[in-house]
Amino acid sequence: MKKLIFLFAFAFVGGQAFSQMYIVTLTKCNATHLSNCNPTAITYLNVLTKIDPTGNVTYTCIDNRFTISQDPSALITLNQELNSIISQGYKLV
Repeated sequence: MKKLIFLFAFAFVGGQAFSQMYIVTLTKCNATHLSNCNPTAITYLNVLTKIDPTGNVTYTCIDNRFTISQDPSALITLNQELNSIISQGYKLV
């Protein structure tokens, strides 16, 4: 019985020690941003920056010229990006 309790305790601690997380942030794009999004006077862009657990950075350009009622494409893009993270087993906090 002691061995079984020790096994469960070790499995619990081991599972907690290898926690991983994504970091996601939404910022405004400017001309010096590292992404390939190029804001102009006509186009207003936000950049969704994702950093995965291995440290790889990906950028997604999101057009925000219109409100959601006029064109929901910005919200759709954000939804798709967050759903792709959730589908990998991560939780939103």
